[in-house]
Amino acid sequence: MPGVKPPAGFERFPLDIENIPPGRRFGRIYASVFPDLLGFGKTPSRFSDPRRRDPTKRFGVLYLGETLKVCFLEAILRDRRDGLIDDLPIEEKEIYARRYAEIQTITELRLVDLRDDHAIRMGVPTDVAKSSRQSLARTWSLAFHDHQSVPDGIIYPSRLNGHTNIAVFGRAVSKLAPARVVPLIGAAGLAAVINDLRVSLVDFS
Repeated sequence: MPGVKPPAGFERFPLDIENIPPGRRFGRIYASVFPDLLGFGKTPSRFSDPRRRDPTKRFGVLYLGETLKVCFLEAILRDRRDGLIDDLPIEEKEIYARRYAEIQTITELRLVDLRDDHAIRMGVPTDVAKSSRQSLARTWSLAFHDHQSVPDGIIYPSRLNGHTNIAVFGRAVSKLAPARVVPLIGAAGLAAVINDLRVSLVDFS
């Protein structure tokens, strides 16, 4: 059964908006080879722009997480533990090649809220909030982006552990600023995250 797409007139329908005040911090794990810790692209992702014909008209998305654990899950672990009951070995160099940035809001962010029952209130299919159908999520993301209220992005639960993530549309990235950046291996709490997720760091060289 095809997913339910935004209905006609959705751009005028009131959205459930979460206002994130200045000074709130979120995290991001990114590859050290990229110098811009606020950099983002237009490649296919959960809430990326589904349009393909004219790249200049497509928006980009910057993803951030509320905790180091959810950032680790989204950026590194993802589904690698599926079906694995033993500890998961991850090569040390994969961790050493990344950094962890704390990114702070400097201006209020207005985010479409897909947590709890907000998606249901707005008529958004549960497949969008749970990311079980990415093509559908992208279609709704475009509808949010083009809504007349001009939201800055989306706030949603991680499908991996339920912690809060945000997807900031490219037009609103200027409302963010770096607060702190460290090598991922030196991030406070990383050892606890690795232990909780039953990951073992190994040297395959």
